[in-house]
Amino acid sequence: MTATLDRGRGDGTRSGRPEYLAPDNGSRRRLPTGSGPWLMSAAIAAAVVLTAANLNGVIEGWAWLGNIFFTVLCIEAGTALGRVLNWPAVAATLLGLAGLIGSVTLMFFASTGFLGVIPGPGTFRALGPMVDQAQETVISQVAPVLATPGIVMVACVGIGLVALLVDTVAVPLQMPATAGGGLLAVLMVPAIIKPNSLGAVGFVGAAIGFLLILGCAQWLAGDDQAPAGTVRAGQFTRAASIGAAGLAVTLLLPLAIPGFTSGAFPQGSRLNWLGAPTGLNPIVSLGDNLRRPGAFGRMTYATDSEDPLYIRSVTLENLAGARWRPTDSDGVQRPGVERIGTRSTRDLMERGEVTTTIISTGSFTSPWLPAPYAPAEVDGLSGNWTWDPRTLAIRGTGNTTSADQEYTVRSVEPVLTREGLESADSIDAPVVDDIFTELPDSMPDIIEETTASVLDGLTEPYEQAMAIQSYLRGPDFVYSEDAPVDGGYDQSGFDVVGAFLEEKSGYCTHYASTMAIMARTAGIPSRIAVGYAPGDETGEVVEMDGRELTEYEIDSRDAHAWPELYFEDLGWVAFEPTPGRGAVPDYAQAEAAPVPNPAEEENLNPRAGPTLPLPSAGAEPEAGTGTEVESLAPRLWSAAGAAALLMALLSPMLLRTSRTRKRRNQLLAPALPERESALLAWEETLDVAADYGAPSAPEESARAFNQRLAASGTLDGEPAAALERLRTGYEHAAYANPQTPARPPVNSRRWEDVTAVAEQLKARSSWQQRLLGRFLPQSLFRRR
Repeated sequence: MTATLDRGRGDGTRSGRPEYLAPDNGSRRRLPTGSGPWLMSAAIAAAVVLTAANLNGVIEGWAWLGNIFFTVLCIEAGTALGRVLNWPAVAATLLGLAGLIGSVTLMFFASTGFLGVIPGPGTFRALGPMVDQAQETVISQVAPVLATPGIVMVACVGIGLVALLVDTVAVPLQMPATAGGGLLAVLMVPAIIKPNSLGAVGFVGAAIGFLLILGCAQWLAGDDQAPAGTVRAGQFTRAASIGAAGLAVTLLLPLAIPGFTSGAFPQGSRLNWLGAPTGLNPIVSLGDNLRRPGAFGRMTYATDSEDPLYIRSVTLENLAGARWRPTDSDGVQRPGVERIGTRSTRDLMERGEVTTTIISTGSFTSPWLPAPYAPAEVDGLSGNWTWDPRTLAIRGTGNTTSADQEYTVRSVEPVLTREGLESADSIDAPVVDDIFTELPDSMPDIIEETTASVLDGLTEPYEQAMAIQSYLRGPDFVYSEDAPVDGGYDQSGFDVVGAFLEEKSGYCTHYASTMAIMARTAGIPSRIAVGYAPGDETGEVVEMDGRELTEYEIDSRDAHAWPELYFEDLGWVAFEPTPGRGAVPDYAQAEAAPVPNPAEEENLNPRAGPTLPLPSAGAEPEAGTGTEVESLAPRLWSAAGAAALLMALLSPMLLRTSRTRKRRNQLLAPALPERESALLAWEETLDVAADYGAPSAPEESARAFNQRLAASGTLDGEPAAALERLRTGYEHAAYANPQTPARPPVNSRRWEDVTAVAEQLKARSSWQQRLLGRFLPQSLFRRR
């Protein structure tokens, strides 16, 4: 079967491609079975789903993959149906978009939509809380995050849009190789967030999906002189061989290059989905902050306390869920922080230890305000602040954050001694909220077994607390910021505590969580405080009301978590179970504590090595940063994001420029046959006309197009003559007998004619059209 020539089309091209690749009203070759659109859409769906499977480890479990599969299936069914019906490309894409909207509505908003698939007014009202839930999950959890409905819905929409993009680029725009960029965008998420990146299996799955798209495009394109759907076996075999060889090299090369597996690719760097935060997200980013090279979020505090202070941001008390985060306190928050605290807190102002602390937050950004416990008065804040009467945690409302604040905190605490704690009675009645004692119905057996072993025969709360702290600070446990990542328990929850007790290696989050849970198991109310360890002295002294306040500095390297246990008549008491971090209070010191190994302590303490240079006396920190030296990581990632956005915006221009350069090189090549030269030059002429506002109409012949431009005055003089020559050469190449000798001019002259036409079209177009032709050329969307 020979290709049928379409003499009615304005571009006059040969109708040699399968119809589903470029729908048109002219006569075109059709696949004998009509399976082409379905096969191509199936390949795209398989590629997207195989790539999306790498999100396992970013999202917990596999159940969410079924939702994504259904979404992608609906999208590709819509696009394939549009092509089977021979609708325009934009209509097929809109059907795919309808499949995305309908599938998401059916899965997540069926009760609010018409017939379960068409969004209604209630759908948009329900969308906001769903997005908020997804955002809260991202902020309050580390990977793998729980597969909440909000997260799964966002994943379905995101992957669905990628599927629609890949389909549009691969089929209507006929650039299947470029469609791999959409798959790469999906792979970027797990490659950066997952500790071990994609892994060989995930990478191979995504690569196979990409090769499926390329293979189907090659399979169905056929050859201009071959029957529809015929495979060019030689090219297909070569393409498959090259793809397989490239895949093998990609997998094997890292094994031969020392250090190749380090860094963001393919090891992963556990980036926060919302970017590198300058503040402390409780539990979630604490490990990331400790592992991130350098320091950021520098703060200073000056205090009249004889000992350096723990600076607390927030507490975690709801420890019964799968993931732990600060309790929602919107219903109990109280406005105003000038005078806060319960009656017992204010009573301590008369009989307890009162500490005055001046805090300067610099660039540290968090919704929670850093303050020593227990704050009773806070002065000098800007913005709107509220406080939780159960925990005394201070939180900003609206857009109020801790950034660039300087304020004074008067905090109080009871006089804590070993004797006082030893005399504290067990709590028989619920003197605190039940949330501080709740445990789940089931938890790993190792927690209860270890608690029973550690507390063997001990009945008094202080003895039990000290036994737990001593056990965790004992020689069997090792401080490590990387072991939880490698072991897969770098997050929060009872399973994580169980894994930590088995591995006996982790950082402050794991030690604090374990002591809090073991204390609850023993009947002692507990919570986890998240904030900063005391930090280091700066050598500066701040004068206030005739008193000298010693200044300390803290930054991301001091991010810390510690347990607080409740003792009757004394309140919340902090302990320090993490070896090599913070400072153990006098009342929590073991009676016969082993002498620490200085070398070991130096290895454990992240502040023991090189630290930030201290500002000299009178030196002002750099405006807006709060420190003279900051980590370059946030800037590099911001620059990378800006570069990616710029590349996306410039990609149409780059594609068009690349196509023009390729055609120019072909036309100037002496070996190019005259007939192919004429066809190529005419294609470039039609593209130039489309870019500068004079496109060829679908029903317009080459001669009619030429006459229209000449009659309208769009072209005159030499450019008009050049268009006439280009049109004559094209018609001879497209319609003359192949045996007829080619007509002049030679190839190089044809490029000069194309250039002459392009320059006059550009000169006579508006500046808006020239700008559009440069950065969003319409020729990229022109039917071929």
